[in-house]
Parts: sequence; C-alpha cells; structure tokens
Amino acid sequence: MMNSLPVTSTSGVGAGSCNGSACEKFRNAEEAASAVVKVLGDRSMRTCTDAKECTSGDSDQQPGTAVAGTGFAPMLEEATRINTEQLVRLVNGQDKPTAENLAKLKTGSLAVSAGVIHALRRDPDNMSLTSRLAGELAMADTVETALVMRRMLLTGMSEPYAAAQPAALEEGDRRIASLDREIIALKSEMELKRDLARNSVLTIIERDNERVSNNPMIQQTDNADSRVRSLEVPENE
Repeated sequence: MMNSLPVTSTSGVGAGSCNGSACEKFRNAEEAASAVVKVLGDRSMRTCTDAKECTSGDSDQQPGTAVAGTGFAPMLEEATRINTEQLVRLVNGQDKPTAENLAKLKTGSLAVSAGVIHALRRDPDNMSLTSRLAGELAMADTVETALVMRRMLLTGMSEPYAAAQPAALEEGDRRIASLDREIIALKSEMELKRDLARNSVLTIIERDNERVSNNPMIQQTDNADSRVRSLEVPENE
C-alpha cells in the first residue's frame, strides 16, 4: 500500500519504484510482517459472524492463538555486533573503506564515509571510539526501523476492509501503543548511554588536564644555527 501495490501482493518493490524507507529496509510485505511480529508479537482474530465459517486456516491462525514479541533489544544487540565486527575490520585495515564495505554497516539513514574510517585509524584511542560508534549507529538503525514499523501499522489500519472492523482497529491501536513504548524505551536508553559516555569522556579529559597542569612538560627548541656555530669555533684549551 505504501508503494501503490495491491494489498495482497507479496512481490518486492524495485529500486526505481521504491518510495520511502519501508521498501529500502524490507524486500517485500512478508518480510516486513515477519519483522513486526518478531518485535511486537501477534494474536489471531476472527471477524466472521457465523461460527461455522471461522474454522479455516492452520493451527497458528485459530482464534486466540498468540505469539510473544521480543522487543527491540535483540535487534539492537545484533546490529551492534555486526557494526562492531565490520568497523574493526575497516579500522584495522582488513577491509578497505569502499562504498560496498561501508554499506555493510547498519546505520539507518546515517552515512559513514571513508574519511571517518581514516580518522579512526589515526586516533590513538580508536578501539574505544569504534565501540561507541558501533553502538550509536546500531541505535540509529533500530530507531529508524521502529518508526518504519509504526508507519506500516498506521497504513495497514487505513485499508478499507481493516478499517471496517472495530476489533481489528482496536488491536492495531494496541500494537501502536506498544510500539510507542518501545520507541520511548529506545530513546531513554540512547540518552542514558550518551550521558554516561559524556561523563566518562569529560572525566578523562579533566584528569588529563590536571596532570598536565601539575606536571608541565616544557619542550626545549632545537637551535640548529647554534649547534653549527659551536662546531666551527674551537674550544679553548
């Protein structure tokens, strides 16, 4: 529906026809639905008025059948792991920072350029920064996925057949409310991690400045002209 395909279509959206981030993140509607169910869970419902007509379908489609969701924590952890492994390979020089290798990172709509990799390679504390960058990029990708899922649910609720079923709309509202709580939880976690990291960095910088002020190191400049003249003038015996 978000790309003008029929409601029952399971085909993918070509790159030239892709409009929005949903078709960039998911190859087809089935993959998108599976991702939403994995995060939010699922519950089978029947809207037919005649009980005799409500017996079709497999066992997982019977009324009352439910599937528990895992939330976004596993998705965030997996994205962090993938980013950490790929960034380490890029920073260590195992992989070149080509567009293809950079595209393996899970970054959402953020972009990591080759210049960022080169800067990390030069930084003496690159391992710590690499770990932080991997987590921040994974968080951005997970939050963007959550927002895409929210738009998909809202679009699905506007489908005429679904909109005519009060029970389906009620279940959709419940799912969106659950998704909103997950997004708020991700936002709180991101802010908490940022504050903790900022506090650690500030403490390190403050302690380093304190050491420098207590133990200043003055570097003597080397005067080449003076050394040359001392060689030309013989020492007095």
